[in-house]
Amino acid sequence: MNKLEVIFAYNTLIVLAGTMLLGIAAGITGTFLMLRRRALAGDVIGHAALPGVAIAFLIYASIAPEAGKSLPVMLLGGSVASACGMLAALWLRNVGRLPEDAVMAIVLSTFFGAGVVLLSIVQASPTGAQAGLRDFIFGQAAAIRISDVTLLATITIGTILISNLLMKEWALMCFDEGLARVLGYPIRTLDFLLMALVVAVCVAGMQAVGLLLIVALLIIPPTAARFWSDSIGPNIWLSAIFGAVSATAGGIASALVPKLSTGAIIVVAAAIVLMFSILLGSKHGLLLRWRARRVMRYKAQNPPPA
Repeated sequence: MNKLEVIFAYNTLIVLAGTMLLGIAAGITGTFLMLRRRALAGDVIGHAALPGVAIAFLIYASIAPEAGKSLPVMLLGGSVASACGMLAALWLRNVGRLPEDAVMAIVLSTFFGAGVVLLSIVQASPTGAQAGLRDFIFGQAAAIRISDVTLLATITIGTILISNLLMKEWALMCFDEGLARVLGYPIRTLDFLLMALVVAVCVAGMQAVGLLLIVALLIIPPTAARFWSDSIGPNIWLSAIFGAVSATAGGIASALVPKLSTGAIIVVAAAIVLMFSILLGSKHGLLLRWRARRVMRYKAQNPPPA
């Protein structure tokens, strides 16, 4: 089978469609997450999902020991645990008056520690070999099915619609929370909706890139977009494009070289996009700044005649 046949094979197209949709949704939500200065939130959500996945497997295994693992049940468990993690972070931030980075570190380490303990219990259980929790940690994009693509398409469309509907409110909350409060915006509700959207994207991305790498898709594309524009609208769409390009490039590379981990190579592709943006970005790229310095130096050395 030649390379084109591999790329256009049905299973490969399903994987590419799923990862591309994930890249778009992650890029859009990640833009607001980065502007909100919560880059670690995706990491918290990913790590917090592990105990939920483990608990869901243990409960389902006790109810139906012969049925093996159930992906929807484990995703539901991860969703509940991720939501609990974000609610805990929001509660500590509002009630405990702790710094943002301290809150994120506390929740991340606590939930992931609980997940590691539960993971050892799962592995020791009679059906532990069927859990496949490693796939949730590191991702297994090759297992994406048409039903997963449908779910990702739904989440992506919902992300686009909600982001457009709440763009003004979220932008004001991100840039000037104090002014948003004075104007009467429901900050807690807006914050909760943003975090709920992030949880949905992260949980949907477990299958593709895994719990530990999903934060890269949330943060790297929006960071790359900042080197091309200072406006929030273009940033959102550039982030979506960069996320889709990274996911597609990683999926193609993984298809052509089967031993490559799809989630890891997607993150590498996103990092390459970021480096390209840092060097050649039309707003803050290094080349642009280098040329501007050269022009200023030339003007300083060659002043116009009086």
